[in-house]
Amino acid sequence: KKRSYVNFSLGNESFAIIVSRVLEIQPLEQLTCVPNASGYVKGILNFRGAIVPVINLHKRFNFQPGNVESNMVIVVEVLNQENSVLMGLLVDEVTDVIEFEMKDIQAVPEIGIKYNPEYLEGFVEQNGRFIMILNPDKVLSVSELAEVNSVTPA
Repeated sequence: KKRSYVNFSLGNESFAIIVSRVLEIQPLEQLTCVPNASGYVKGILNFRGAIVPVINLHKRFNFQPGNVESNMVIVVEVLNQENSVLMGLLVDEVTDVIEFEMKDIQAVPEIGIKYNPEYLEGFVEQNGRFIMILNPDKVLSVSELAEVNSVTPA
């Protein structure tokens, strides 16, 4: 059974995140900066009355910032134990929606990856390029989510 994924870019890399977790894709507009937030928390935004932390994925993945200004936010639902938490992912651009089957996802190699392979469910190859499948629940660990949530009282 095919699943749909939102495809987005960070620098020269392509990532995808399952559509069922994506609530909205919006341009980066008014962000409120939070004092003492982690380096990868760009700020918070108001999403339908909820306060949502926006994560700078370049910083999160230790990517060099590209020439493109990251200006799209993908608002996703993250499952943290029994709770569901909203989080914004700051990306360079959202390219399209792609479909593939679970069996097409290849495992993440353990070596040679300079960021935590837990962030990824795996890779999928399309038109000779690899797309990294993001695991939204692992982009922030439970302790980091707690840290972010303490900054953003609901």
